[in-house]
This record gives sequence, C-alpha cells and structure tokens, in this order.
Amino acid sequence: MAFQRGMMRVALLYIYMLMSIAMGISAIVKGAVYPGISGIVGPILCWWSASQLKGSLLVGTRSQTLWSLASAIVFAAVGFGLVYHSGYGVRIFSVGLTGVAWCGIGLIIGYIVTNRGSMLL
Repeated sequence: MAFQRGMMRVALLYIYMLMSIAMGISAIVKGAVYPGISGIVGPILCWWSASQLKGSLLVGTRSQTLWSLASAIVFAAVGFGLVYHSGYGVRIFSVGLTGVAWCGIGLIIGYIVTNRGSMLL
C-alpha cells in the first residue's frame, strides 16, 4: 500500500514535469522563446523550492530550516516573477491557466511529493 502511494506521487511529479517541458517547448517552437523558456524554468523553480523546504522541515536542523525557508521564498519568487513577466499561460483540454497558477500547482506538487524517504542524507 505504501509503495503504491509512493509510485502515485512519483507519477504525479513525472506528469507535471513532462507537461511543463512539453508546453514550454511548444511555446518556443511557435516563436515565443522567452515565454517558452520561462514556462520551463519557472515551474521547475517553484517545484524545487517547495520540495527543498519540506525536505529541510523533515530532516534538517533549525538553522538549515531557516536558510531553506529563505531560499525557498527567493526561488519561488523568481519562478513566479519569471512566468508573470513573460505572460506565459497554459491551456489543458480547453482549460486555460495563467503561468502563475501553473507554478502554484508546482509548489503544491513539490510539497506533496517530498517525503522523508526521498531525502538524500
């Protein structure tokens, strides 16, 4: 049962990353180079910031947690700012999302997927 939950989390992350990369490449191919690159980099930064924050909360010391909180805020702000500035947006099955909303989904997925077993010590 725990293995299935772990695989579902990994599949969720895998699908999110593949979709982010595919939609970013699609924007680049259509000629929107800056929005396409920000559509790849921004969601990955947001996912990574939430993942590192939860990882430090699970296994870090107090000072590691504080530094991780500060860096998570910076990386999430850079990711959100990048997609906001570029005007990037996604459309999935006739549902339109702004790039900021897509990065917010990445934050949530990064926090959900990270667990104590996925931390490298």
